[in-house]
Amino acid sequence: MDGLGNTLMGFIVNIALAAAIFYLGRWVASKVTGITRTVLDKRGVDPILVNFSANVMRVGLLAFIVIAALGQLGIQTASFVAILGAAGLAIALAFQGSLSNLASGVLLVTFRPFKIGDFIDAGGTTGT
Repeated sequence: MDGLGNTLMGFIVNIALAAAIFYLGRWVASKVTGITRTVLDKRGVDPILVNFSANVMRVGLLAFIVIAALGQLGIQTASFVAILGAAGLAIALAFQGSLSNLASGVLLVTFRPFKIGDFIDAGGTTGT
């Protein structure tokens, strides 16, 4: 009976630590995302790129936090990370055309060859 109490207490401690990692990690992720937004806004970066960068950073941090919390619970995270990587590769190959368009859009926003309100001719289509 004493061994069961120790095991149960250890499991409760692991759950509490995993919850602390998760909630503290979410708080840190929101602070880091806010700091990133503030710094990029002060440097005059395009608002589209600011939102995109902050959202990508937030999702990446949250994925890391969830994996850390699951590791604290005793779940083997190496296979979980491998599955996520394989799924990411499969999704990237499936959406290859769409992802190239997304990358092109990010490059356009990053290097800003033109701004909102400019008159351009792109691929036979002209407009403002």
